[in-house]
Amino acid sequence: MGIKYLETVVLSILKRINGERTIYSLFHLFQGKRSSQTIQDAHLYKITPYFHTYPSVTRDGLEKMINRLQHRELVEEIAEKKVILTEKGEETLNLGLSEYSFPEYLNGWKYHQVTDYFWERLTLLIQVSSNLINHERSFIPVRNKRETLIWVKQYIKQQNEDRYKLAERLYGELISALNNEKTRPELVVLRLTGFKKIGLTTMQAAEFTGLEPARYHFEFLNCLHAMFDRVLENEQAYPLLNGLIKKAERNVPLTISTDKTYKLMQKGYNLEEISAARNLKQSTIEDHVVEIALSIKEFNIDGYILQNKKERILQAAQRNSAKKLKQIKEQVTDASYFEIRLVLAKYGDMEWS
Repeated sequence: MGIKYLETVVLSILKRINGERTIYSLFHLFQGKRSSQTIQDAHLYKITPYFHTYPSVTRDGLEKMINRLQHRELVEEIAEKKVILTEKGEETLNLGLSEYSFPEYLNGWKYHQVTDYFWERLTLLIQVSSNLINHERSFIPVRNKRETLIWVKQYIKQQNEDRYKLAERLYGELISALNNEKTRPELVVLRLTGFKKIGLTTMQAAEFTGLEPARYHFEFLNCLHAMFDRVLENEQAYPLLNGLIKKAERNVPLTISTDKTYKLMQKGYNLEEISAARNLKQSTIEDHVVEIALSIKEFNIDGYILQNKKERILQAAQRNSAKKLKQIKEQVTDASYFEIRLVLAKYGDMEWS
């Protein structure tokens, strides 16, 4: 029996987690749950590309898939709802990885707040521009959200230029931004609606291209995220596309509770004082600090750990695996798990030789 695309994705994530989290950590990852635990796990196990990339997944659906993988002896349960890959599972995963090309540009963590807004605005802007240059003012908008309709109408007015020049510029930017040998731009184009042309739905596009729905979905996101990379790296070359992304939406915000902790930290409160002021356990405040280190690049952790201890943690991480907290703890016995997680949060993206 062959392996499906989504099963390959799930197996690859389970391999990284290696039984250290329950299967529901995948559910929260795909859903994009903005909790300190999910955010930290995504970075700790280097699975941030999949954050909020498959929100249609259900707990029941995931459980049934894991049960099927167990029945096929690809995974085995080592504790309540915790599984690891079997030898057969490893072989099957390698087979799947050789059969499928995983999305190279997928970056759910970075773009999960941008993708939906951008796609709504882009598809409506293209539809309006296409109909305007064909002198068609009576058409059913592909988007019915009032805020999207108002936003696009105002955006077109802001450009203050001839409809034909606007459409030409938009077309040129799209052709350039989508031009990538490592992606499949047609997966995006098939979904676009224009003058007397209705874009395909996700399921229709998957059927048209002969791809499994899940594979189409991930490769579609891969195309969009590759486009975002190109547009944001060279904003001046893509003023129209760049303008579709609000600057406020480009930054990954802290969770509400963590943001409250961060504001107190900026006022000079220490962790004990914050814990007392917010009536929260210190371990919860420590979780917030780790999330801050993950989300804010300029955040300095030196006030929370001695330099010598930080260096020893990094050395232990290099010798082992950046996600094996217990192994690092065994080698740096005077370090707390908080200190280890904090160091890995700050330097976890380093590539170990």
